[in-house]
Amino acid sequence: MQVVRTEVFDAAAPNGQPILRVVFCGEGGECVTVDMANPDGSAAVQAALDRAKAILVQTATFDLAANDYDANSNGNFDEIAVTSISDAAGDVYVFDYRDGETSRRIPPSRLPSFDAARAEAIRCAMDILADLQPGTDDLTGWLVRVSNEKGDVLCTIDVAEAEAARHAIQ
Repeated sequence: MQVVRTEVFDAAAPNGQPILRVVFCGEGGECVTVDMANPDGSAAVQAALDRAKAILVQTATFDLAANDYDANSNGNFDEIAVTSISDAAGDVYVFDYRDGETSRRIPPSRLPSFDAARAEAIRCAMDILADLQPGTDDLTGWLVRVSNEKGDVLCTIDVAEAEAARHAIQ
């Protein structure tokens, strides 16, 4: 989708909790909406856009079906499956992605558990690995690092682990 317009505004969740809503609109009229917790009721527009983009990157499913119905459908993923349930707020994790010779840090994300954060890191590392070009890009070292709020590195997914995970699902 080629984004031609973005909107950022305050809204309320069904339970009345203040949220920040970011809407990305494309050329054909399609829109993607990201609702984020906004407990203090204010946020800078650019920070909200960056956070919404990070959420979209983390939740994209890149051709993966969430359930058997979707796996056997025509690509019109219209059945919802519960993939995890958490009654706790979860913990905050910070993801760093290797980007050539540098790294890119995305805004902190709240995930239900370290296992969920690690699974997300592995999925993202496989995506990064798929984009690397042999002979042009360095095919060694780390691809994704996960840290806690204090900056302590909790796990690092390297090229070898991403390659092993990719082979395991093929």
